Order: sequence, then structure tokens, then C-alpha cells
Amino acid sequence: MITQKVFEYLALKAGTEIELKNFFEKFLGKLAEKNKKKDKFRPEKTYKIKEEILQILKGLEEEKLVEIKKKTLSITKPFKLSGRMSLSKRGDGFVRLNSGNEVFVPAEYTYGALEGDTVSLAILGVGKKGRLEAEVKEVIKRGRVLYRMRVTEVDGAYIYGRLLDMNGEEKEGVIRKKTLLQDVVNSIKLSEILIVKLKESNSEDRNLFEVSFVKFETGATRDMDLNRVLMKYNFSREYPDEIPLSFPEEVQEKTISDYSMRVDLRDLWTCTIDGKDSKDFDDAVSIEEEGDVLRFYVHIADVSYYVKQGSALDDEAYNRSTSVYLVDTVVPMLPPILSENLCSLVEGKNRLAFTVEMTGDYTGRIFSARFYKSIIKVDKRYTYDLAEEEILSNSKNSKIVKLDRLTKAMKELRIKSGRIDLNIKELYIQTEETGEVKEVKVRERLTSHMLIEELMLSANMKVAEYIYKNKAPVLYRIHESMDIEKLETLNSFLKLYGFTMNLKTIEYGELQEVLKKVQGNKSEKIFNYFLLRSFMQARYGGEHIGHWGLGFKDYCHFTSPIRRYPDLVVHRVLDAIIKDETFPYTETEIEVMGFKTSEEERRAADAERDLHKLKACRYLEKSGKKNFLGVIIGIKPQMIFVELVDFFGDASITHTHFTNEFELNIPNEFSFISKKYSKTFFIGEEIPLELEKIDYDAIKIFMKPVL
Repeated sequence: MITQKVFEYLALKAGTEIELKNFFEKFLGKLAEKNKKKDKFRPEKTYKIKEEILQILKGLEEEKLVEIKKKTLSITKPFKLSGRMSLSKRGDGFVRLNSGNEVFVPAEYTYGALEGDTVSLAILGVGKKGRLEAEVKEVIKRGRVLYRMRVTEVDGAYIYGRLLDMNGEEKEGVIRKKTLLQDVVNSIKLSEILIVKLKESNSEDRNLFEVSFVKFETGATRDMDLNRVLMKYNFSREYPDEIPLSFPEEVQEKTISDYSMRVDLRDLWTCTIDGKDSKDFDDAVSIEEEGDVLRFYVHIADVSYYVKQGSALDDEAYNRSTSVYLVDTVVPMLPPILSENLCSLVEGKNRLAFTVEMTGDYTGRIFSARFYKSIIKVDKRYTYDLAEEEILSNSKNSKIVKLDRLTKAMKELRIKSGRIDLNIKELYIQTEETGEVKEVKVRERLTSHMLIEELMLSANMKVAEYIYKNKAPVLYRIHESMDIEKLETLNSFLKLYGFTMNLKTIEYGELQEVLKKVQGNKSEKIFNYFLLRSFMQARYGGEHIGHWGLGFKDYCHFTSPIRRYPDLVVHRVLDAIIKDETFPYTETEIEVMGFKTSEEERRAADAERDLHKLKACRYLEKSGKKNFLGVIIGIKPQMIFVELVDFFGDASITHTHFTNEFELNIPNEFSFISKKYSKTFFIGEEIPLELEKIDYDAIKIFMKPVL
């Protein structure tokens, strides 16, 4: 109760600075002052209340809502905690704030907020774990515009249904029949899926929502799976009409304001290397031999010229933060007029670029780097396959062959210095216009992929190094080192598969030795999977921590500003340093942007994963295939996870196929004991399977063992 009163009082005083002495007197009376002066009268209860208030103030200070000074307390305006809601299966809420801190919202205080909603909060108190607890005061913005609803009842004056693709407790929607045309009412059948929209006013029941009918799902779109994912994550392929998109048609001296200030590199041989279906070309590369020294260039689309900081276009790009690649469809961060035209480094066209010019040699060393705005013209657009053919030709005069020789040496140097290089294959799905899967294949990493990767890594590293030396606030790409406790898991795995080595530290050398030992072994794929799970998740932030996985102490993302907002931030900061101008962002702004862009990156990855899983379900159903071979890759008390050997994608096996008990007997992370089969099953073990069902609501393939 005291916490609520503190929060309410501070909200009333928003935008002011108050005396700390007066503030504590307000809640503790003169006892606060007596305690401060070490008076003999020290009631334990008073100390407890004061400590609780101090904890609240420190938490609010982290959120930049107050600033605790020596004698005063400064309160910001507006005084409001807000963030995006996520929900547990029990209905409890967790709200991520701008700082990245998390506030717990008990289920009874979510008040109709749904997964993904942006909500404002009122503090209730501090929980047992020292975490702020709050209640939802207002849904500022719904996380979605449209929802899918499966009809469960059509009797009487209402149509009821279960809202799909929702986290948390099961939610129910209700439509008033009188709001629909009779023909529509007659067409709605049980189990039909409708597309609906939430109404502003709703009942007090947090799990029942009045909705309005929009359309039937079937026949509403060519690719229902794509449409489903776009709705779930509230992605829009279209840019808002109100955002002005007026740009010059061509890059010429008369159309570009800083044309004369740029380095003209149009006569320098330059190429792009990308996928055959690519439309947005962020990067181009060049190379020249000068005796024993190599001069090589990474040219990146100068998005910052067209997207001005603080503009409506910039706000929309920041809101999106990343392009989302959904099989054959792209939800772009920037409008196509930029992403596929003016900013895209297309062959034979003048384009604005930000160039990183480096010198080095064929040992892979980099001697120097300089950075400048430029004008380039791409001579040739290579696909990865075409570049691979040229690399294999080994022509002495080929610039691609020279780049390949350089980047192979670079990679070798980086691996020696500690880089962990896992050979992860990429799944490629191609669909028809209807959304039906046409082709699925696993794409191997080609030498041409690694060539571009090494050059981009070098540019990112050199830019980060330069910005750090100039002490400018910027978004780094951060990858913290592995949690040392996870070494025990990896060592247990190695022991299980008969390896004698034992990881003692998280040093690169030891990990590389282990990777060499498991290479070619049947356990290699599973070990790599566990190793990846052991890594911390990469993120964006203002801390200069480095990228542990790559082995770089300086690292940022600079090379893809068409599709990643953090790269655009880096471009602006680098430009300000070169021009000796005021830094464009404060440390606080960088901190907030780091959380936002990291969160949007994770949402994009979740959406891409969902669509891949949906296409796997469709492809499996169409194939008519019933029998499979699976490799156990994960164990939970009530579910086993397998990777299908002769089919793309994963599947699940419910625990009831192995035991009659409530959950599995799991003695360690890598095995479980099955009473039904009187044996122990291990991660990495192959088992024959039969298709049980495809659950499109849960987007899961369920199998059963055939033993």
C-alpha cells in the first residue's frame, strides 16, 4: 500500500524537484528524521518502510523516472512506466521497460491486456524476488490490429469463438449477431476461422472480448499462412500514406546536396555478391593490388542521406527496426523506393555509399582503415553461385579470386585468435503464388558466402574500433561470454559420448580443440546445438563489451542499414565523428534504442520461425508421408523433441508414448528412462517414428515411436 501511495505522490509532482527530507517526512513523519539522526527511537517497522521506499526510488531511477541527488529528488514528466506485455500460460504478465528491466503483473491485475500490447503501469510494490510488481492502468496500444477466431458457438444472439495464436490463458471472442448481415450469419459455421478486430469497450472478464467481424479466413488471401504470421506479429508490408516519400529519381550532382564533398569511386571496379532472389543490395566490394599491399573496399548504402534523423520516415524505420524475411516475402524496414531502388547498390547506377577503405596483405592482416562518404557505380552483380564458379576457375586476373584469397587468410587468422565457427546449414523454402511449398532444400555455405562475410566482419570491426576511440555513444553488437556454469552441461555431454577431454574454461582454444575432436562424429550436430544453446543471445546496446562468439573486442553492425536500424545509427555516429560534429545520440537514447531494436530483432526471428514451421506442416501433409527417422534433440518432463532426418523441420512426441506416469523420469539433461520400453533413451539417438497428427493451431507436428 505504501508503494502505491509513493508512486501516486510522485506522479502528482511530475516535472518538479522536491526535498528528500520533506519527501520522507510525508510518509514517515518525524520518525524518518529521528532515524536519520540515529535517535534511540528506531521502530523496526519504520526502518522496513523506509527501506521499501528507497528500493522503489532506486528502481524508478533505473527507469529514468527520478534522479536521486544528495538532498533532492528530481521527478521527470511524464511520470509513467510503460512497456510491451508478454503473458505466461497462467495469465501472469511481464512488462519489459525501456531500460530492459522487467515488471511482474499478477494475472488479476492485467485487466484485459494481451500479448504484445503496450501498457502503462501503476506500481503495486516490490515482490519477493526484489522485482517491481504493478497493475495495468491503460492499454496504450494493442499489439495487433486483427485476430483469428475459431467459432465455438453460434446459438442465440451471439457468436462465440476461441481467439487463436495467443499466449497466456485461453481468450474468447464474442460477436453480436445484430452487427452482421444475415447472409454472413448464415455462412458462419462451427470451427470456421474468422478474422476479427477487438472493440474498444470490453467486459470486466479479462478473458472475454467483444470483437467485430472483418472477413472469413478462407479465400481472404492467397497465402493464409503468411497472412496469419503478419497478423500475429502486426507486421505491415505497406508504409503509412502520411509519410512523405519524395526523393530524386537519379543520383546526380544537381540532385544530391553533398555531391561535391564525396569521394568519386565510379571508376573503381566494384561488384555485389548476393542471393539470386535478392532485391535490396546493402553492400558492394572492391580490391586493388599495389605491389605487396592490397587495398580493399567495403561500400555500404548511404541510407542516412535519405532518412534524416527525427523525420517521420525515421520514426517509422525505428518502429520497425528490422526487415522481416518471411520465405518469399519481405516486410521492409524502409519503403521499396529506397530499399529496392535509390539505396540499393544496383548494377550500372550511380549510388551514394559510406565506404570503409582498408589496406592489408594476403596473410589476412589489416594495416589501416579510413572512412568516407562516396559515390560508386557497381560494375557487376554476382549471385553466390556465379561468384563460386569464378572462385573455382582460379583465374589469376579475377578480382573475385583475389578477394577469396584475402578473405580465406582473414578467416584463418580469426580462427587462430579464437573465433568459434560452427557450420550451420540454411534451410531454403520456395513457394508458389498461392503459398503452397514448391521446393525445400538445405543450402550449404559456399566459399562466396564466407568471402562476403569476412569482408563485412572486417568493416564492422574497424568502424566499431574507430567509434570507440572517439568515445561516441553508439549501438554496439554485443555478445557476452558463455556462462561458466554451462560448461558442466557440455562436459556431461562429452562424457556421455565417450570423449575424454574436459572443458575447464570458456577460453576459445579449448572450445576449438573440442570442436575438432567431435567433427565427423555422430554427436557433432547435437554438440553444436548444445554449444549454441550455451551462448548468450547477441543484442544491441551502448556497452563496449565486445562480441565473444566472433572473438572481437570491438564490434558493431554497420553493413546493412537498408534492413537494420542499428546500422543506420552507426552511420550517423560515424559521420558526426568524421565531420567533427556533436554526437547525434546521448547514452540514455542509445540505451533505450538498444532494448527496442533487440526486441524487434527477436520478434522478427520468431515470425520467420513460425512461418517455416507452418510451411513444414503443409509440405508434410501434402507429401502423404507417414514414416520417418528422427533424432532426439530435446527432453522435457512431458515432451520429447526430435529432428526429422529425412524431412525438414522438427517434431514432438508426448510423454505418454514412453510412460503411463504424469511425467518422464529424466536423470540428466541428455537422457530419459522409459518404463514402457524398459530402456534409457539419449539425446542424439535415432528412433523410427510414425506421424500421429499435425496441429495447425499450435503449429506442431506430433509423432509416435515405432519400436
